[in-house]
Amino acid sequence: MPEYAALDLETTGLDPGRDRVIEVGAVAFTPEGITASMERLVDPGRSVPEPVLRLTGIKPEELRGAATEEVALAELGAFLRGRQPVGHGARLDVDFLTAAGHWDEASEILDTLDVARILMPAAASHSLPLLATELGFGQPRPHRALDDADATRQLLLRLREEAAGLDEGLKEPMLALVAPYTWPIARFFADALTAPNPDPVPASAARAHVHHEAKSAQPPDDPGLVAALLGPEGPLAGLLPGYEHREPQLQMLLAVAQIQARGGSLLVEAGTGTGKSLAYLVPSIARAVRHGERVVVSTDTHTLQEQLMGKDLPGLREWLPWEFKACLLKGRSNYVSLRRWRRFLAEPCRDADELRFKLKVLVWLHGTESGDRSELRLYGREEVSWARIASDPLDCVGIHCTKEDCYVHRARAEAEAADLVVVNHALLLADAEIGGGLLPEYDHLVIDEAHHLEDAATRGLRQEVDGPGLQALLERLGGEGLLLELRRLPHLGASDDAFADAMPLTLVAGERVRELFALTVGWVGGRLNDSERREDWLRITPAVREDEGWESVRLAGENATTALAALDTALRRAVGGAREWLGGSEPDQSVRELEIIRGRLAASATLLDEALLKPDPNRVYWFTLSARSENLVLRAAPINVGTLLRERVYSERRSTVGGTFDYFRSRIGLGPQAEELILPSPFDFLHQALVCLPTDLPAPEDEGFDAAVERIVAAVAQRVGGRTLVLFTSHRQLRDVHAALKQRVDLDDVLILAQGIDGQRRQLLKAFEESERPLLLGTSSFWEGIDVPGERLSCVVMVRLPFPVPTDPVYAARAERVRDPFTQLALPQAALRLKQGFGRLIRRSSDRGAVVILDNRILGRDYGKAFLDVLPPASRFVGPASDIPDRVGDWLLQE
Repeated sequence: MPEYAALDLETTGLDPGRDRVIEVGAVAFTPEGITASMERLVDPGRSVPEPVLRLTGIKPEELRGAATEEVALAELGAFLRGRQPVGHGARLDVDFLTAAGHWDEASEILDTLDVARILMPAAASHSLPLLATELGFGQPRPHRALDDADATRQLLLRLREEAAGLDEGLKEPMLALVAPYTWPIARFFADALTAPNPDPVPASAARAHVHHEAKSAQPPDDPGLVAALLGPEGPLAGLLPGYEHREPQLQMLLAVAQIQARGGSLLVEAGTGTGKSLAYLVPSIARAVRHGERVVVSTDTHTLQEQLMGKDLPGLREWLPWEFKACLLKGRSNYVSLRRWRRFLAEPCRDADELRFKLKVLVWLHGTESGDRSELRLYGREEVSWARIASDPLDCVGIHCTKEDCYVHRARAEAEAADLVVVNHALLLADAEIGGGLLPEYDHLVIDEAHHLEDAATRGLRQEVDGPGLQALLERLGGEGLLLELRRLPHLGASDDAFADAMPLTLVAGERVRELFALTVGWVGGRLNDSERREDWLRITPAVREDEGWESVRLAGENATTALAALDTALRRAVGGAREWLGGSEPDQSVRELEIIRGRLAASATLLDEALLKPDPNRVYWFTLSARSENLVLRAAPINVGTLLRERVYSERRSTVGGTFDYFRSRIGLGPQAEELILPSPFDFLHQALVCLPTDLPAPEDEGFDAAVERIVAAVAQRVGGRTLVLFTSHRQLRDVHAALKQRVDLDDVLILAQGIDGQRRQLLKAFEESERPLLLGTSSFWEGIDVPGERLSCVVMVRLPFPVPTDPVYAARAERVRDPFTQLALPQAALRLKQGFGRLIRRSSDRGAVVILDNRILGRDYGKAFLDVLPPASRFVGPASDIPDRVGDWLLQE
């Protein structure tokens, strides 16, 4: 093992060009011990933000007169020379050293964050303090440079022990994988995997075995007795952590149990805090176990799926007095394909990132039972690598698959044996579209987050074709591609004539497709620029078909579809001949690939023909043009999905339970025969929530609106100490307000987080929950599905009323079909969204908080009353914006 040097920098911020280093720490070491160390405070020559001082514990007077940044970083650069640098999440440290000219460009850092993600995929967190706690080593002063550097040293040595303690059957392929490479990550594993095993049971592998006694009880058949399980005198009241008696929850549970017993459809509108997931899970599990009637639960978001599978169902498995089986079933691309993985593993690694990904997957595959990508926690470019190994129809041997060697097969077999199966709306609808086969047979359906069902159905039934993708399929067939490979196979008999006939037709089709998309890119781009719109889509309306340039597009489309039809005829003959020659033997993989490519080409040709030549009046067609890549995509979607949902999703089920409103009854295809239950929230909103409506802000379209938003958000965040979520409807507006807030010195002690700038949803929520004074700016995905109980989230600011974009192609097509698009479509959608946003605030009966709505249309327009009516009956303040911060602050201090 070489001599390593673990390093850490403490800085005033994350920008090497603007921020300054305030402390440097480094430790040189080998497995035998520490060989040298350095620690320097650095005078930044400017004030240090209060949150940084609080985090590090460094006092401003300690920095005055300390070493300059140039001197300290030069000393660190000299310390690293001749040693292998090590850091934890060290990209920022390297950036600061590079900017100062003290990083050796020939060296590459070994990042313990990468190593930990490879060796400890199941760790709750890979942050340095939490890994220190999990692995049991010291970090006396977190966020001090020398202590963090020494914790990194200890972590690397513990990870070396973890690697040395791996199963010998796993070490062998890992050693073979790293052997050809000299990257630091390869050298580390080459050393660690051959080191003596210090402990036959490594720390991360030690798991307590929990013994569960077998339960022999049967669920009751009486819906009233099932409901009593969650009552104040029931057995679950004493077992459920934080149990609160909620009468609406019992009413919903009873209604679900009754509809499942007699059959039918039930719509439930449940207020915030009802506890709806337990209200449908308990009766569903009881019904499935007692009567052998499988229940499928469909959700829209990953957040709810994680809650059901990670919290609700494991809890019920422990608390309910009877056994049950529940599983999560996902779409094919969520599972690894072992065939594709083995092929990918055999290829040389193009860079260290790819080597890290392969090591990560090797360790994961050694322990996974599901093969589900969610266990891997993919980051950045790893998503691209995953696409190389994900299960794909092109690499599936179909009926010759077994659950022993195929995770997709295994997941479906588990679903066949389960009482309750959790899926997402996309998989539910994909199963409905093809007439079944993706899901096991089921008797009862519960649709949670049902207000997203129409959008999910529209997305699921949407078809698209893009020029590069279509050309890639044709290139796979032509030249030295698949058709030539098949001609050279001796066992396909006389069908090689059909392959020969298809080859020139492939070239012609490729040329016609290129001509079509080259012409259309220019035409669509011209139309979008002419209209000076921000959108990147162009809906193909009757008026667009009258445009002078449309005839050229139509003719090019006709030529392309004619060429694709001729190719399809030849490919059908080739596939048929090959199948006839093979007879009943196992299908050739290349023939199977040809079948699937032919199917995809045929679907693309059908869509081109329909959109450009023979439009269906029940569908909407549009082009999407990416400004950066000039990649053009033609898309089509159904205008009305209610009929499909009614005929293929609801009709064959004994019972269907969904949560929705009047507006959605017609949108999602449920007729008047469906029963309805509207449940109030159990919370006392009058005493728990305050709604603030400023009277003197500019209109949302006014150029001064963003500055007003910045001022009031800053004032509220200051007054309540962060603890605020700001909901936007525009990414552009979020970025502008975020940039302005970051410049304010009066918010130095507030941690400002913005979606898409400081991370994605999950990372931001974690940072929000762990910080003392957080201010989070989010867009669409933050309007619902967030549960931050307690004082951590005390104020929600809604910047604009969340109306849908009127020019969105699908919305615009639907709007043309109703008498009054605003009141029949836009207003109900926006009101529901506003209600969802409000629901982020009060999550427990002990919570207290405020909602501030900055859009003055809620007071100044006739339709404002519709928004106010959907909000819970909270206390209300209507007045000057300048009064709102103190009103909110005083409200939160009241008991």
